[in-house]
Amino acid sequence: MRYRQVRFFNYIEDKNPMRFRSLALLFFLLSAISMDGYGQVFGGNPPSTKWRQINTDTVRVIFPKGDERRGERVAATVHQLQRKYANTIGNSLHKVNIVLQDETLISNGYVGLGPFRSEFYTTPPVNAFSLGAVNWTDLLSVHEFRHVQQYSNFRKGLSKFASIILGQEGQAIANAAAIPNWFFEGDAVFNETMLTRQGRGSLPLFFSNYQSLFNAGIHYSYMKMRNGSYRNFVPDHYALGYLLVAYGRKQYGDDIWKKVTDDAARFSPLFYPFQGAVKKYTGEKFPDFVRHAMDYYQQQWASAKTADPQWLTTGNNNRVVNYRYPYAADDGSLIVLKNTYSRIPAFYKLLGNGKEERIGVRDITSDDYFGYNNNRIVYTAIRPDLRWGNRDRNVIRILDIASGQVKQVAGKGRYFTPDISHNGKLVTAVKQDRDTTRLLVINVEDGSRMGEQKQSNEVYTYPKFSADDASVYWIVRNDKGQMGIRKWETGSGKTETIIPLSNRIIGFLQVKGDTLLFSTTHDGRDELWACIDRAGQYNTYRMAAYSTGIYQGTLDQGGQLVGSTFTAGGYRLGRFSPLWEKTTPRDELHTLYVGDAYQNKDHGILDSLGNGYYPVRRYSKGFNLLNFHSWRPYYDYPEYSFTIYGENVLNTFQSQLSYTYNRNEGSHKVGYDGIYGGFLLQPVFGVNQTWQRSALWNQDTTVYWNELGAYGGLRLPLNLTAGKQYRALVLQGTFNTDQVKWTGVGQKLFRNVGVNYVEGVLAYYGQVQQAAQHIYPHWGHSFLLQYRNSVNEFTAHQFLATGSLYLPGLLRNHSLVVNLAYQERDTARMYFFKNNFPFSRGYQGIDFPRMWKLGVNYHFPLLYPDWGVGQVVYFLRVRANAFFDYTVGKSLRTGLERPFRTAGGELYFDTKWWNQEPVTFGVRYSRLLDREFYGVTNQGVWEFILPVRLFK
Repeated sequence: MRYRQVRFFNYIEDKNPMRFRSLALLFFLLSAISMDGYGQVFGGNPPSTKWRQINTDTVRVIFPKGDERRGERVAATVHQLQRKYANTIGNSLHKVNIVLQDETLISNGYVGLGPFRSEFYTTPPVNAFSLGAVNWTDLLSVHEFRHVQQYSNFRKGLSKFASIILGQEGQAIANAAAIPNWFFEGDAVFNETMLTRQGRGSLPLFFSNYQSLFNAGIHYSYMKMRNGSYRNFVPDHYALGYLLVAYGRKQYGDDIWKKVTDDAARFSPLFYPFQGAVKKYTGEKFPDFVRHAMDYYQQQWASAKTADPQWLTTGNNNRVVNYRYPYAADDGSLIVLKNTYSRIPAFYKLLGNGKEERIGVRDITSDDYFGYNNNRIVYTAIRPDLRWGNRDRNVIRILDIASGQVKQVAGKGRYFTPDISHNGKLVTAVKQDRDTTRLLVINVEDGSRMGEQKQSNEVYTYPKFSADDASVYWIVRNDKGQMGIRKWETGSGKTETIIPLSNRIIGFLQVKGDTLLFSTTHDGRDELWACIDRAGQYNTYRMAAYSTGIYQGTLDQGGQLVGSTFTAGGYRLGRFSPLWEKTTPRDELHTLYVGDAYQNKDHGILDSLGNGYYPVRRYSKGFNLLNFHSWRPYYDYPEYSFTIYGENVLNTFQSQLSYTYNRNEGSHKVGYDGIYGGFLLQPVFGVNQTWQRSALWNQDTTVYWNELGAYGGLRLPLNLTAGKQYRALVLQGTFNTDQVKWTGVGQKLFRNVGVNYVEGVLAYYGQVQQAAQHIYPHWGHSFLLQYRNSVNEFTAHQFLATGSLYLPGLLRNHSLVVNLAYQERDTARMYFFKNNFPFSRGYQGIDFPRMWKLGVNYHFPLLYPDWGVGQVVYFLRVRANAFFDYTVGKSLRTGLERPFRTAGGELYFDTKWWNQEPVTFGVRYSRLLDREFYGVTNQGVWEFILPVRLFK
């Protein structure tokens, strides 16, 4: 759960900081609406949020007013972890700030450097098979605080030196280069497995990814396991990390990774420090260590392998396809959610003859799960807050398969796992608030609540109507992670326990007559079980098992089971003959495969911990507002620069303090830029002073001047995401001033001048969901409008409009992108604004008073090499772009129009460096079809594009 931090403001830089680079706003939009990963959100909480804190020598826990109980629990857990469980990684500790966010739909957390802080997104996960069912805040505390301990103990040797010369970002870079990301997460997962009853090391689904590869006879290279693939299914670094970390502790003791990381963080040895340290302390070369670890698990998976079912969907290990949540329809078909690496999620009907009919694309959601009954699909669709990024809501929607019509049932709320009654008149869903879980029955016609069950110390999931719609079954779990099934007669209000609470995972209920089907853990696997409900008598049965799990089963018309199974080619549908083996539910979860690695039996240490007694005080939003954490030298000929970066813990204020030396001019510039995100309208501001700027006036005379620049204004970012499209809009207005004061001989030749101007920006972006192999979305659009106008005696104005349209290409993973641009400016020549017009590629950009541009791009993949060199660079994809640019520049004085046409191609390489950092770079060839405006035309122009994407 450790995420790289995205610093929106840090990427909105300009060599002239008085002009806040407007085109970079589009990158902000892309980052703000992405659902692929969830890092911190800038300015995500409204000013009405009142913050409280628990401040100790170990941790500062910051939380919204009213969340004191959770804050105290986090503080108590962290203190216990540091007192008793730090020695396996090191006893150094740097005090950390932990911010609790309780208004998101996301279940996640992170610890990051630059600045050093952590955030917990405290909504518990719906699917307990993936992350367990124990108290979510406890699990976050155990996992994320392990990252705090890691960073605290990895600041040594060259890593410490990097932190001295670059700040916290320097340590982050050094640690990432020295210690693989799989270790960070694998060590944290080991910790959660050791200290809770349901860490991922006890969950069968967590191992099914590598187990499915073994079942398919697939053995990837270490570099492919580290870097992934656009073509094949490759488990993430959490799974790889746990397998290697747990095996290492089993074979070499609890202190093995403390010794390895101590050397690696110091870069001892200098090259491949982690691999070298593994060899030093295990006696094995690193490739042998990895091979022996995987052999150890594969031996156990071989004995656990089961016979294949009758497959209903085809499998191809080179083409990942997922079929999930099958429901048996009355006409004998199956209703499923399907997605692939080349197709976005959509509902499908699978016919008995093997054909598939697409019902419709699924809306954007925080949870893939959906309910089905009588030709109606019900699901939740995300509706983020218009302005505040840490406040998410869902709506409940019903899709009528026959008519294609979609009806919204409930307004914005924190709804999860809905189901629809057989008669289509009622919907049941879970509503998760800060401290209370509610099970609701909602009238479809008017959205009114027909009934409610609620509890403050339990979590509910996957409610289902009974066959007669008179009752609702649902899954319940308590803070210890014990799970069971209950029944609620909605008319009388009577509730009863169907399956008692026990330490196991239960999910994905389905009702077929008097039979209740569900997935549950048993004997190290996730299996299909059933419960027969007959007049208050309940019997449970094992129904079907598969080595890598079966998730959500349904009974077809022939009485056979159909379930979604985990394979190396994605989730496949299989048909199973039901076992009907009568059994009794009991505690099932235990550490899998490496039980003897856990010498300390501390799985229940948090059960009796309590919340502790910590004073709660107000937390000031202005506390440590600047919080300078990192500094970065940079060279871009002819300029040398040094920038200091600041960001407060609540992520409402970001700032940069910079110094720049221009070698050509001999000038010196200092500047400050800031943005505050805690208000509805975000103030942006900056000031810079340059001394000793110079220019050659004539052959014998050089003139010098000083320049003062400043800007201030407001920005309004809006998230308009809804339905099937991500959308975002940014409005910004600034007042800018540029004051020139001549020195030396220049005072006699020129008068001091000051130019004041206003700038307005409107940036919009929208796109549909995007599959893994899509280079660009199959439908998307963006545009930027920028207007600048002087407000004093100087006449100057400029208007720029740019836009792009994203369309599907001829084949599924091809993209057609059309670019349009228009710019106009005055001809008074009193002041020239910076020219941001996207000129035809290959030409030197010319600032005509009027300019138009059309660009056509056709992007397509060439190959997916999945190949790397020396643990340094790994090539995921090679892709090309054939383009044609047509720009027209017009002179208002002569009326002449000058064309600039280019035809060419680009070759891009999507790579990862050091097995971790994604970088895209490329090469471009432009064939100029017209002459340059100035100078000699060189018809063939080659350019390196380095890099076009580099995310931190």
